[in-house]
Amino acid sequence: MYSYETEIENTYKKHTALLEDLRDCLEMERESLMNVDVDRLWGLMEKKNGLAMDVERTGNEISCLVEASFPDSTDSPRSSALKEWPWYRPLYARTTLLKEDIRVRLEENQLFIRDSLGFFDDLMNIIVQSGGKGEDYQHLQNPQEKPAARIYDREV
Repeated sequence: MYSYETEIENTYKKHTALLEDLRDCLEMERESLMNVDVDRLWGLMEKKNGLAMDVERTGNEISCLVEASFPDSTDSPRSSALKEWPWYRPLYARTTLLKEDIRVRLEENQLFIRDSLGFFDDLMNIIVQSGGKGEDYQHLQNPQEKPAARIYDREV
């Protein structure tokens, strides 16, 4: 006999593992940002995108399965699952904490990137502005007139 409960529990455990992998990936991304390891960042970006798609897919599977488990319930499917299945509450709480942790780490990484780009933008503005004020290497050269062609210096 088909058991929604067993399938939901297994899918929830898989979902939790994916969320933990995504959190770890964001932590590695932060380290790579601080170390300016661009090669590693590209690999992490691909891994992060794949994990995000898998997290969304398993989350949708869980929602569909929970809804199918309690079709005639007057409560929401999630409320019914929290009441009926003792294993559901700790997994639900764990995924909620992981999602919040992921959100915080993602915001921190985005802030780090924005700050870094702002710094480089400011640095480039300083370089460009200083170049416009004549503070480049031109003053080190002797201002000489262009040498005229030698043919004009001779009498014909």
